[in-house]
Amino acid sequence: MGFFSDLFSKQNCVFCEQQVGALSRKKLKDKTYICKECEKNCSAYIDVSKFDNGFISNHIEYMKKHNILYEKEVAPLDKSKKERFVSGWDGIIFVDSIGMFEVISPKYNKKNVKELFRYDQIQDFNYYNVENTSTGEGQKKYSESGIEIIFRCPIDENGWTNNQVNGGRLHPYVPKIRIPFEKNTDDANCGGLAKAHLNKLFGRASESLLGSIKEDFTGTGKERAQFKAGVDSVKALGNLAKAAIRKDAEGLDDAKNEMKNVATDMFNATFNFGARYTSIADEAEKRAWEE
Repeated sequence: MGFFSDLFSKQNCVFCEQQVGALSRKKLKDKTYICKECEKNCSAYIDVSKFDNGFISNHIEYMKKHNILYEKEVAPLDKSKKERFVSGWDGIIFVDSIGMFEVISPKYNKKNVKELFRYDQIQDFNYYNVENTSTGEGQKKYSESGIEIIFRCPIDENGWTNNQVNGGRLHPYVPKIRIPFEKNTDDANCGGLAKAHLNKLFGRASESLLGSIKEDFTGTGKERAQFKAGVDSVKALGNLAKAAIRKDAEGLDDAKNEMKNVATDMFNATFNFGARYTSIADEAEKRAWEE
């Protein structure tokens, strides 16, 4: 009887306190409820039922700030300032000038708030494919094919603590996003242009023939950054030695700071190439939130 009485009863949304029926609400982890309208203030990429109302309350505040960020930093931009890769109803829009991107999907389009993801929150990305279990004429190998983006996130998709997070900028709520670029296809590498942009952002080798030929001469973005960091380190060591010989205390301090910056650049070029967008994203957030 408990199940049926709950199913047909009216319940109050813990956020707006409106009474809602079973078809217009979701039960949260702590057995409180959120209505459909309040759920529209949450990310399209989390399952709210995996969390309690305290967690979701903090998440809604986070999303409100992101909506402000979008309205101030993305909405005014000309289309030429955005790299848009969309197939059908799904896709991704890169905004390199602020070091962030937006994911497009039918579910996201129904939300009340806009959502942005920082480049430096990305831990990895790759193609993904869903095997087609249907049979019949016209059925292809994959029911869905696209790009998967994995974030450094302290929680997994089930709301449990994730202990496999590498160092770097964390996304507090979303562990993974899948962007389907094709449905019912034999192509295992759908979304290639979007992935090419990700490869460029993170200094990975090009997967195109022309890009590979060019990189044979110039190196990948990551390799070029490592080379530059190496050159800068030699220069910084020279400045340090000169200041020591001259017994120039002020120059010595400047040279030591230069060495610290070079060491950071070398680390980022080698282990966390996308971190060069951290300061860009930080500045965008400060402008938007007037911090």
